[in-house]
Amino acid sequence: MTFCRAGQLKFPVNIISFNTTLRMPSKTADATPGEISGADVGKKSDMNKPGTTPDSGDILPRLETMMDSMTRAEVKIARRILAAPNDFVRASVRSAAADLGVSEPTILRFCRAVGCDGFKDLKFRLIQELALSQAMTDQSERATKSAGATGPAATGSAAMGKERDNDRVFDTIIEALTRTRDTLIYKDLLSSAQAIAKAGRVVVYGIGGSSAALASEVHNRLFRLNIPVMVFTDGYTQRMSAAILAEGNVALFVSSTGRPRELQETLELAKYYKATCIAITDKETPLGRDADICLHVGLAASGVEEIQPNPMRFAQLFVIDRLAYEVAAVLGEPAHLALRRMRGSVAWLHGITPQQPIGD
Repeated sequence: MTFCRAGQLKFPVNIISFNTTLRMPSKTADATPGEISGADVGKKSDMNKPGTTPDSGDILPRLETMMDSMTRAEVKIARRILAAPNDFVRASVRSAAADLGVSEPTILRFCRAVGCDGFKDLKFRLIQELALSQAMTDQSERATKSAGATGPAATGSAAMGKERDNDRVFDTIIEALTRTRDTLIYKDLLSSAQAIAKAGRVVVYGIGGSSAALASEVHNRLFRLNIPVMVFTDGYTQRMSAAILAEGNVALFVSSTGRPRELQETLELAKYYKATCIAITDKETPLGRDADICLHVGLAASGVEEIQPNPMRFAQLFVIDRLAYEVAAVLGEPAHLALRRMRGSVAWLHGITPQQPIGD
């Protein structure tokens, strides 16, 4: 099933939790066969009759139990959601209706019939349910992995358990770094460094969470090499800055998921104006596929604890540092001169610090 990218999900900021108060469809919404689309003709839904009101539990199990009381069109929608919930939550009501061959009002009636306030509410609940399911899967895999690794030693003291937890944080970081080092393609790294070294302007983009902070770190690494670099972490200024890029400029994107709509649209603008687009993200994501060069950093495998900071940040930092090092190597003596001048400027503030790296 394929949905257009225009249907990507964007929730109002005031939606923060499940709405457990069910809204029953009005009489006009519970239409007769003469008022509904052809896909609905033949069977009127019993889902909202007294005694059959859906509860406020999870959506997917609810759809399975309500299937017998649905119309043909509603069954069609329910089966599609059950088969591909991750695709459905990225669809707009228009694209979902077109893909299913039903009318948009039919989709909206279905949402209310299963206890949701509307299409966005249905998608929001599905996303929360899918996120919880993934967290439970991760927890199960983590427990299996831990049992296999510790064996009988798992019966040790609480202090030993705490020590293992600390080791797991370290181990997942090392795993992420090793995996990224093994999958990073040097040809792509060198091409990126060469493009940045000769660029008239480099603009770095990241949004939300750690990606915005990492975008600032790219700026921190490059400006000291005398690279004309700017960083933008706001969706509006990202679009504005991309619109004034030109051939010979570089747009560099940092993203953990490679999916934020703002970054995808900014990349499209940057490419339209012929800037070279580089992405530090997973190559199998929209951002990774659309960029001219993708420096691959895969999402961390299952097994990372829910409360643990994602070790992917360290992998991204490794790629950023590796890229900055390569840019300095391409620049050669001008990079050495810039770093020496910069180090000399801060020596006035704290004196000469033994063993201080020249790049910091």
